[in-house]
Amino acid sequence: MDASRKLKRGSSVDDPPKWEKVAVFAALPEAEFAQQLLEAEGIPVAVLQDRTGVFGPGFSGPSALAVTVLVPSDVIDEAREILADTLEAFGGDPD
Repeated sequence: MDASRKLKRGSSVDDPPKWEKVAVFAALPEAEFAQQLLEAEGIPVAVLQDRTGVFGPGFSGPSALAVTVLVPSDVIDEAREILADTLEAFGGDPD
């Protein structure tokens, strides 16, 4: 990642980035794969999962609770483009 790209995405404490949902997956491994793809392109990622399900925090299979992948709003279009094939392959839902 070049420095100009990093500076463009940087934000101050007074102006935090707005995060938007880029995809929702049924299982954590697919969401983590998407996370790795985005991070490899220099895009910050947050993966949210409710781990309080019946199988407990160690469960990583499909769940009705879903796993949400978030990115800063200023890179949402780029993230969607990067994840297009992944969403098709793994059956994730785009925002």
